[in-house]
Amino acid sequence: MPESTFRMSTAFRHGRTKVDDLYFEAPFKLMTPFHDGAHTDCMVMLASPGFLGGDVAHIDCTFGADTDTTMRTQSYEKVLDTADGEAKRTIDLTVLDNAKAVFLPFPVIPFAHSVFSNVTNAHIGAQSSFMYADVVTCGRVGMGERWKMRRFSSSIRVYVDEASEEGGPRSPRPHGDGEESAPRLVFADRLLLEPDRFTYTDTAMWREFTHCGMAYLHVPRRESRRTQMTAEDELVERIRALAHDRGPRGEIGVSRQNEGIAVRLLADRGDDAFGFLAEVAQLLR
Repeated sequence: MPESTFRMSTAFRHGRTKVDDLYFEAPFKLMTPFHDGAHTDCMVMLASPGFLGGDVAHIDCTFGADTDTTMRTQSYEKVLDTADGEAKRTIDLTVLDNAKAVFLPFPVIPFAHSVFSNVTNAHIGAQSSFMYADVVTCGRVGMGERWKMRRFSSSIRVYVDEASEEGGPRSPRPHGDGEESAPRLVFADRLLLEPDRFTYTDTAMWREFTHCGMAYLHVPRRESRRTQMTAEDELVERIRALAHDRGPRGEIGVSRQNEGIAVRLLADRGDDAFGFLAEVAQLLR
């Protein structure tokens, strides 16, 4: 797939979250969505062995007001040997007010000599519920291949847009001097793996663990900063309790951000890391 695009939007109709608009190019596909009341599970399929050098994938999803959607990928995403090139992916997410959206792809496996970059930008409404998760392995662990990739980079920026009376993101508001204000950046994270420059098995790095995961969660904005902090603190405690009771073997950290909550974990099994983040996503339901 030299360059391909997947674009989807959802809308709430007749008590269900439905796919309102859909466009994709090979090798992208969308499995028939699964409906459970107002909630809809969507699975993005990639009919290819994995990312190769020169591949560029674009994913663009808009989740309409009042919808309730979980986006998943079909399986572990492989980044094959990119030779002298690199593979790239961009993810653009828009979540309108009163929508619930979870973007939960399976872990990424960077093969030996691979170069891969992922850039995610999310624009969410202040009254939306949102979660984005990302898990990466240190290589094909089951085959004894660890830290053989050339470079892996994954970044995310989350912006909160003010709500309009119509329930969607509002255009930038003018200040008194006539300038317009941009959506507010509330969370940014970047993971960079370059084994030729750093030793990830050292103390304060990954140590003996083989999988690293992160998640960002946003709850609908409350009427005051105090009640907002209380709601976020309650969710933090619920995630910590979940980690204590059923979390994977490893390290898990949960903290409140400028607006929202961040989760970071180290584990030694991809299924455990992914399964834990999937359980965290249920806390938003």
